[in-house]
Amino acid sequence: MTKPDKKTSSFMRSLCMGKIEEDLIVPFPAMKKEEGESLRTIFDSLNGWLKTKDKDFREWDVKGEMPRSFVDEMKEFGLFSLIVPEEFGGLGLSATGYSRALQQLTMYDGSLALTAGAHSSIGMKGLVLFGNDEQKKRFLPKLATGEMIAAFCLTESGAGSDAAAIRTKAERKDGKWVINGEKIWITNGGIADFFTVFAATDTPEGKITAFIVTKDMKGVRSGTHEDKMGIRASSTTTIYLENVEVPDENVLGEVGKGFKVAMKILNNGRTGLGGGCIGGMKKAIAACTKQAKQRKQFGRAIAEFGLIKQKIGNMVVDCYTAEAVVAMVAGNIDDGFEDYAVEAAISKVFATEALWRTVDEALQIAGGNGFMREFMYERAMRDSRINRIFEGTNDILRQPDL
Repeated sequence: MTKPDKKTSSFMRSLCMGKIEEDLIVPFPAMKKEEGESLRTIFDSLNGWLKTKDKDFREWDVKGEMPRSFVDEMKEFGLFSLIVPEEFGGLGLSATGYSRALQQLTMYDGSLALTAGAHSSIGMKGLVLFGNDEQKKRFLPKLATGEMIAAFCLTESGAGSDAAAIRTKAERKDGKWVINGEKIWITNGGIADFFTVFAATDTPEGKITAFIVTKDMKGVRSGTHEDKMGIRASSTTTIYLENVEVPDENVLGEVGKGFKVAMKILNNGRTGLGGGCIGGMKKAIAACTKQAKQRKQFGRAIAEFGLIKQKIGNMVVDCYTAEAVVAMVAGNIDDGFEDYAVEAAISKVFATEALWRTVDEALQIAGGNGFMREFMYERAMRDSRINRIFEGTNDILRQPDL
């Protein structure tokens, strides 16, 4: 039997052409035993730390700010080291392990998971995927400890899903690059020291280039903290770049190939977003199931009514399916397949919309309680809404011609 070519094979692309390549999905990918054992140890530690923080998470959501002291605690617990290779001081989690870690964090708080996830999934993922040896040695140890926190700077006012339309410019001058422009809605923007910045470069090699920009460079400035609907405690700001001089050795990947870098980062990082959605679903299902058993109407628990059973059943189906899809994409990445863009897009669309359906129905089951800030439902709904928008809107990911 001929083994699939990991450079060109894609189960979903083949399926769209009417061809079923079973070798790409059988056997179903599984996490390595050693990594699973390590994660259990990590989760035991995290659970002991985070189980007492629920009141804090609610307060920080209302204030719209996560204290620096808590970010420091995140550093101490290694939440910025998840995907950094062990040789640079990180945990070196696989895509499967990382997705599972984000699932665990989201069971406690969306802003917590986003702060850690934006750092790893997209903020420094380009360095891991495309960085040269010198760049990795220079930055990864600091990113692992949280001495440097990372952010991904692609979106602009006129360039969201259309990444090729960015107007931030980088021009070669005297052996350096001078960058001018601004990036909006940057997660971790107010606390980051390391930025993966994409700028237009009118060069023979191509039109967009990725750069490593650090906070200490003259001309780099963060805007005010955005007042958001959800994930309120996470830092979201504009990043201003005014005549920022970036050395040539800070080019990430190849000059002119920045669009490829951006798409690879986003595709690869979607297992983290998918894992977060699964964690959110499990939390909502657990909460509304408990509520349904305790709340009595017409002399019996509402959990006994067929309609409620159907709602919870559909939520469980969505959660189970989303977890399977995300696990398959993560498994493809871990197995070394290079073409998983369609699979990653499917996992992002399905998981984010499944989460939205789940949270909506969980709130409905909770009734009036679901509308009150005292309970987890209204915050979960606000937090989950952004998932269908960022890291590639679901509308664009559904477009076959883009």
